Amino acid sequence: MKKINVVITDSSADAVADVKVREWYENILLTGGLASVATSTMFNELRVGVKLGEIEPFHFIYQGKRYNVGSDGKVNPTWPKGFVDYQSIQMLSLMSGYSRHDAEELSQSLRCV
Repeated sequence: MKKINVVITDSSADAVADVKVREWYENILLTGGLASVATSTMFNELRVGVKLGEIEPFHFIYQGKRYNVGSDGKVNPTWPKGFVDYQSIQMLSLMSGYSRHDAEELSQSLRCV
């Protein structure tokens, strides 16, 4: 089981295209060390790796607060408000017809991430 240090970033330079995320993840397994995470797909791939026992549970800092990803792949103590939730907002807007703004407000109130 690899130990990974996770840094959340908003840099486009750190973003990995969805079709390349598995390759990015496999490289992290080979090298260990630092995972700079800029997209929800990248973050969720790490959560899957924890759940499957490939990497150790990890923590990350978001907006100055520490969060943990446990062996079940869940974020504790709670999912951070506004954290990599763009996909849920898009899906809510697509499925309901809500505006992006309304879908974002509803998503945050429901924590549907």
